[in-house]
Amino acid sequence: MKKLICLTAAFSLAVPQLAVFHALPAVSAAAAEVHDYAKETQVNQFRPHSGDRAEIEAFFAGLITKRTNASEIDKLLAPDSTDKEEMKAYLTGWGQFKDMKMVETKIEKLYTASGYDAYSKFRAIVKVKYLGYTHENKVIEKTDYIGLAKLGKDTTDWKLWGVVWDDSGIDVSDVELFQLEKPSKGEEICVMTTEAGVIKMRLFPDKAPKTVKNFKELALQGHYNNVAFHRVINDFMIQGGALDGSGEEDFSIYGGFFEDEFNRDLFNFRGALAMGNAGPNTNGNQFYIVQSPKVDQEYLDLSALPLNAEAKYKEIGGRAYLDNRHTVFGQVFEGMEAVDKIAAQKTDENAKPLQNAIKILKIEFVKYE
Repeated sequence: MKKLICLTAAFSLAVPQLAVFHALPAVSAAAAEVHDYAKETQVNQFRPHSGDRAEIEAFFAGLITKRTNASEIDKLLAPDSTDKEEMKAYLTGWGQFKDMKMVETKIEKLYTASGYDAYSKFRAIVKVKYLGYTHENKVIEKTDYIGLAKLGKDTTDWKLWGVVWDDSGIDVSDVELFQLEKPSKGEEICVMTTEAGVIKMRLFPDKAPKTVKNFKELALQGHYNNVAFHRVINDFMIQGGALDGSGEEDFSIYGGFFEDEFNRDLFNFRGALAMGNAGPNTNGNQFYIVQSPKVDQEYLDLSALPLNAEAKYKEIGGRAYLDNRHTVFGQVFEGMEAVDKIAAQKTDENAKPLQNAIKILKIEFVKYE
């Protein structure tokens, strides 16, 4: 059965693991002219405790305030690192921002290496997620991975030894969020009459022209009349458009599958109307309406969304992980109580209503007054 792609939360660290090389000579870091920290032989790996986390957070908080002061930055670099100049060049990039906000500093790996005192000299790979505010009034989100070395027993002795992963950055500046605005007088709206009540929606032909045209023409031809919502999951979505109720047949006015239409302005907020699919560019006749009243914070953390879109997800709910996987082409502005009623039906293990699945009676397109 064709189903919405529903991802499980899985995070795979997008950085190379430190390789194990031949053991280094047992000499102190201070005695070496240069040191390639990325090629150390690991001895122990530790679970970071609250003290480690507090030190790292304080280190990067201080680094932000000193980012334009070359002499202060130099004091924070591991003097013997082979990656010292690369690290300095990386920090120069921080200078382009008029302001920065640290979102997260998380120790992904904490370990000791051969030839060092395991109780006083640590190495760390730290996930550093931050927002950079440019002089052009844009907000750039970056998630980088930075290597640090603790070269002594004092908590102030963390030093930067290199960049493990340098993210290119994503623009997360606010967008208009017109999706949630009420329709203008005279705007054409979609009125879907169901056995659970009337659902009124705005469509966005300027943003998803092929998708809106397909949905509208199929509706006008009567293809959706008396067709059930064949797959419903409470606190998630209701899916319809499968004419025989199986969810397996696929067709469109274009004769077969047609391509996705993604853009930065439309999101899977609660009430969003979007296309069901079986993977990229497999749009046909099936659609869904997001019913979820909440959003999973984990998916927000893994998504670089416009800042006001992320805030709106937290406010009204939705499914952020479906963005850029399913084409959003409309939004419910009236009748969510009917959507909730449809979603509340008892279902089997395949999310198919057990009896008397609620149907679409008709779909009309009228001018909003």
